[in-house]
Amino acid sequence: MNQRITHLLSFCILIFSSFTSNAITLSTWNMEWLTLNPVKEFSSSERHKQDFEQLNKYFLQSNSQILAFQEVDSVEAIKKVVGNEYKIYLSDRSSHPKKQFNDINQYTGFAIHESISVTDPRDIPLLPKKKSSKLRYATYVIAIIDKQPVHLLSIHLKSGCMGQKKKNYACSTLDQQTKELTDWINLREINNDSYLILGDFNHTLAHRRSWLWKNIDTQTEETPFLLTEQTKASCTVKQWKRGWPKYTTFTRLIDHGVTNMSESHFNVTQQSFEQADVKKYQLTDHCPILFEYN
Repeated sequence: MNQRITHLLSFCILIFSSFTSNAITLSTWNMEWLTLNPVKEFSSSERHKQDFEQLNKYFLQSNSQILAFQEVDSVEAIKKVVGNEYKIYLSDRSSHPKKQFNDINQYTGFAIHESISVTDPRDIPLLPKKKSSKLRYATYVIAIIDKQPVHLLSIHLKSGCMGQKKKNYACSTLDQQTKELTDWINLREINNDSYLILGDFNHTLAHRRSWLWKNIDTQTEETPFLLTEQTKASCTVKQWKRGWPKYTTFTRLIDHGVTNMSESHFNVTQQSFEQADVKKYQLTDHCPILFEYN
């Protein structure tokens, strides 16, 4: 039996087993320069058929019906990871030429199984005062989960301010983006909406001295739950430094889930890669975070 048929059978078994119960799994995964048109400047953007097959293998193992992704360059690229049974909602920025780079782009978005009902409102610009900004929008959809509408954001916040707040551009930008997020959260609370924010916050939100989480706490009318607060992290990845691979194990999360839905309904885990796969294939520099909702 060839690999494609094996993957298809595995997918059908996973989808059938999950859809015959009330459980649904959502996930967030930074795909690290996922594209079909690699550029030499970014070594990790070059992926071959076998690399995409391995990414697809991990996606199937995750049993995700809703994937919030980051750093994806095109619909065609993410389709090679999730397959044709998922509808792709790519950042609105992808339809604005003036907000794109000429070679490769890092879009946020969602891949949602075609069996799930979805509406697609306008995305949320996280730096609205900087109209020429090409930083990632927050992709916004509303999905029916457990027969109720849930407002979902896929985000990729500014890098360079992972821990302590400093007086620099990165932390200032992250601060502005957080203010836009908390305004959106407060609007959801006013409207009595259920919401879930998934993505790469580029910050260790679960750290007890996190200034960013303190901002979220103080700027929201109702403090949300940080679903990843107790999630254990051990993610070994390959990173390229001057053309050479470097292997790093990360033990603190920067990918998170934030919600006003009862945290008791969620089981949150990090999906790790097999070390042999990390060395042999070009996977990603983030491990997926899975949110099983019951």
